[in-house]
Amino acid sequence: MPVFSSHLLGYDDLHVGTRLREARQERGLSLRELAALVGISAARLSEIENGQHVLDLRQATELARGLALPIEAFTPADARVPFQITREAELRSRAPRHIPLFARGTGIAPHHNRFWPLAEYFIGRHLEPVFLQVMPGDRAAPRFWHHHEEEFFFVLSGTVEFLVRTPDGLRGEEIGRGDCVTFRSSLPHCLRSLSDEPAEVIDVYAAATPPPETGFDWLAHRQSSFVADLPGADDMRLVGERLRTLRDMHGWTVEQVAVVVGISVRRLERIEAGERPVPLDVMLRLARAFGRPVVELVGETQRPPYYVVQRSASIPSLPSRTRQTPVERPSEPQSKTCQPLAFGFPTRHLFPYFIQLRQAGEDALTHHEHHSHEFIYVLDGELELATLTEGRSVTEVLRPGDACYLDSTVPHLVRGRSRNPYSDTSAAVIDVFWSPLGEDYLFHD
Repeated sequence: MPVFSSHLLGYDDLHVGTRLREARQERGLSLRELAALVGISAARLSEIENGQHVLDLRQATELARGLALPIEAFTPADARVPFQITREAELRSRAPRHIPLFARGTGIAPHHNRFWPLAEYFIGRHLEPVFLQVMPGDRAAPRFWHHHEEEFFFVLSGTVEFLVRTPDGLRGEEIGRGDCVTFRSSLPHCLRSLSDEPAEVIDVYAAATPPPETGFDWLAHRQSSFVADLPGADDMRLVGERLRTLRDMHGWTVEQVAVVVGISVRRLERIEAGERPVPLDVMLRLARAFGRPVVELVGETQRPPYYVVQRSASIPSLPSRTRQTPVERPSEPQSKTCQPLAFGFPTRHLFPYFIQLRQAGEDALTHHEHHSHEFIYVLDGELELATLTEGRSVTEVLRPGDACYLDSTVPHLVRGRSRNPYSDTSAAVIDVFWSPLGEDYLFHD
């Protein structure tokens, strides 16, 4: 699934005024002549050409007709781009997003962290990567939330306290710079900085099914399942909360869902409130209506291990795995080492790796594709991405702090770049894969 190139543009990026002036001059028309031809004032036409007035759709249609041009002359081409890149400088220039979490029925607004989405415009994504500033929290009253996904986070700076409520009790870990955690985020959990300054984290969620809408709303809805009193909440209440959240995500009323699944409004209201168990036949119809797997609605039996921590000092000693799809041409040496950051943890769709790319010329590598999505975050060095956009070759260079979300089903080539001829490695990245076919489809030992 693509990023539509027009979603990445603002009006100023279209340079409408310049394009309009050039088209008018090519036809030998003055401002007054074109204005009279399309029925607008010469003053307004001058404002449009000089970027002082935003062209509306009606004016664009009239001007295109007057200049014998297609309307596409004033609208962006909607190329389907199989990747979305977020530059660190651009990221830090944007205002953060806040997700206030409210305890249902109490009106309490608990502590919240600050997010910057890293793949907001990528349609049909299965990973939701965010740059996260973890704020200091109230240590006497931690606030927990949960959502139905697998989750991975990597600490870039600071120290984070990771709390998680498991069936065996509350667990806590201090996660420092270069450490990472993979866990089941359906377990109530809390992240907070252990200093007075925010910690910075790359956080990636994975879901079996893509979100029903694009943009940050997906994450906001899923994070909204705040639970102040778990583990006291029972299974019926949790199922009801999931159903209500899904209904809100689709923008459907209780009446609409009740008609689709063939039950009364009152019965559905009681199910969502956790006052009545859901018959399995109704659960199947609800899962079909929402387009979600049943396990996402009913939850899953949690068994240990509930999470895995990889410490920075131990990552170099993790076993390296080899890609199933060759990325090097025959007789060429391996161009990368791939170390699994969820080593020892049974993930289903989420496969985070620490990858070091060795010096390799472009002629030593080959384009490849595989049935998955990837999120790449550059820790060090320079990374070159070569892929295709509607049959056209595209090359982008990513530097430390830059991130890329990639549809790996499109042929692509990733290689490190370095100006240092004496270095064996040229880039180090966090690469998080999503694949419904499992980790062994992507890697072998």
